[in-house]
Amino acid sequence: RRPTKVGLVCCEAVSKAFIPKRIKLTSYKRQNALKPCVEAVIFFSGNEKYCSDPAARWIQKKIK
Repeated sequence: RRPTKVGLVCCEAVSKAFIPKRIKLTSYKRQNALKPCVEAVIFFSGNEKYCSDPAARWIQKKIK
């Protein structure tokens, strides 16, 4: 028997760029830094994910 493999899915880089309103976000989660992952706010839209810098000014308004 072999152990089950788990793929690492996380943000390894972030952007401060604003996510346009035309992109309909469905949810978000906070990610802690644990290499190779970095601290991030991950926004989800359908099957897309956006890795955002938690220090970006617009983030706090978006997650309220």
